[in-house]
Amino acid sequence: MAATQDELEARIALLEQKLLALSQESNDLKKQVIESNKQLAKLNSHLQQQVVINNQKKTLKNSQKATITKQHLPTNPVHASNNQIVLVNTPKTDTVRDENNSEKTSFTLAEFKDYIKDEIGFSYNGYFRGGWSTSSNGKPKNYAEGALGRFGNEYGGWYDLIFKQKVYDQDGRRVDAIVMIDGNVATNKAAGLFNTQDDNIMQFSDIYLETKGFVPSFPDVKLWVGKHSLPYNEIQMLDWKTQKTPAGGGIGIENLNIGIGTFDLALVRADVNVKNKKEIIKNDSNGNKFTQYKKEEVDLNQLEIRYRDIPLWRNATFGVNARYSAPNKSKIQNSVSIKNAWLGSFVLRQNEFFGGFNQFTLQTATNSVASQLANINTNNPEFASNSDNDYIGLHTGGKAYRLVSEGEAYLSDNIIVAHALALTSGNDVYSYDLNLPHSDFKSFKSAIRPAYIWDTYNQSGVELGYFRQKNKVKSKTYVEEGYKTTLYHSFKVGKSILSSRPDIRFYVSYIEALQNDISKFYFNGKDHQISFGVQTEVWF
Repeated sequence: MAATQDELEARIALLEQKLLALSQESNDLKKQVIESNKQLAKLNSHLQQQVVINNQKKTLKNSQKATITKQHLPTNPVHASNNQIVLVNTPKTDTVRDENNSEKTSFTLAEFKDYIKDEIGFSYNGYFRGGWSTSSNGKPKNYAEGALGRFGNEYGGWYDLIFKQKVYDQDGRRVDAIVMIDGNVATNKAAGLFNTQDDNIMQFSDIYLETKGFVPSFPDVKLWVGKHSLPYNEIQMLDWKTQKTPAGGGIGIENLNIGIGTFDLALVRADVNVKNKKEIIKNDSNGNKFTQYKKEEVDLNQLEIRYRDIPLWRNATFGVNARYSAPNKSKIQNSVSIKNAWLGSFVLRQNEFFGGFNQFTLQTATNSVASQLANINTNNPEFASNSDNDYIGLHTGGKAYRLVSEGEAYLSDNIIVAHALALTSGNDVYSYDLNLPHSDFKSFKSAIRPAYIWDTYNQSGVELGYFRQKNKVKSKTYVEEGYKTTLYHSFKVGKSILSSRPDIRFYVSYIEALQNDISKFYFNGKDHQISFGVQTEVWF
């Protein structure tokens, strides 16, 4: 009994200890429950605050959208300086800063668009023209638009499409991949399938990689590699270029600031097809023999150097350009005759010339490039004779000289005059128009367009064109002469003739060929034509 009593007391003591432990655990659990309730209360409070904030953001965003929608945005976004866009998230400090190098938190509409475009790194730009036209004598025909002026004298639908994608932009270095497609869409037929017969054509004129920041000590210099060349300089009213080097593959450097001017350099390929002197005798279907010449592809490299933007007097700059075209025949092409060629240019540009500008270009060229300057129509200073890259004709060191003037001036607040003039002469060149070598020539080409500016969106005017060219081969003289008068009214955006687009032109044009010894051209059996039309032209 005594042992049993001791055992019971021990068990009772153990039970008391367990009860005390359970009591302590119960108190700890109560504390945890109280702390959890506090945490839940705080979380609930935070959730309610976040709901309020989100509702405020939605309200702000909707009000901003409504404000932007109601605002009138001008055609030129540069003037939209009062349209503010406030960003909720602060932009990255290494990409967007203001003039004081501090973070920007508000942008004008133009700045915001540029910022987004730069962040995405993709741009799509281009040009096209086209419209409706007819004449008093059937299908309208263009005549010597490169000599008389293109306005009221062109009926195609040319286009340029440029795609640019940023592929790298870090540590002051940027790389862009650029592709340019150009061609023509005939506007006289409904079907526009690509074929040369209907003048529906397309080509990849540029495919290249452009970099910036990779040339040591010159962070702003552009270095490009691919199918590209140095920029063209177009005489708009005559639709040809004073500087143009069509290229296959090449490498170039632009915007290299050396001394007082800017230096550009390019080395490009532009192989040509040359007629072999060896005769191939063949028989036609009737058994008659005829002579045929095989064409061979000859390697051609062209080195172009420009030193430009040399300051003269106020708002005037000067430039010197040179290009050397060097054929590189192989050892098995001794029967192929091809000559090298030079092109040299001096360019004087006067900005702020009566509110506009004027640019003078003095050029000299040799051999096949000189022959291009003798054409009645297109006078691009190219080495090949056509778009098929053919080298045609006998070239024996002939030379040509050309003086070109282009510009526009405001004679008053409401009167503007644009012009393009070209005076050219040469000796011992091959005439592509006559298919005759040893030609001497002189030509004068002009287009003048005075207009009355009703307001920013309306102009009325006239374009007057006249040209005369005389070719002399041995003792025989050939003369080509014509003139053009085009009356028009234009709906446009901007007051400038040469630098504002889009443009919608309603016109009537009279063209007459006074003499046609060189081209033998006729307007559907007549020496003159009256045409009507509407044309649009736009850069985007």
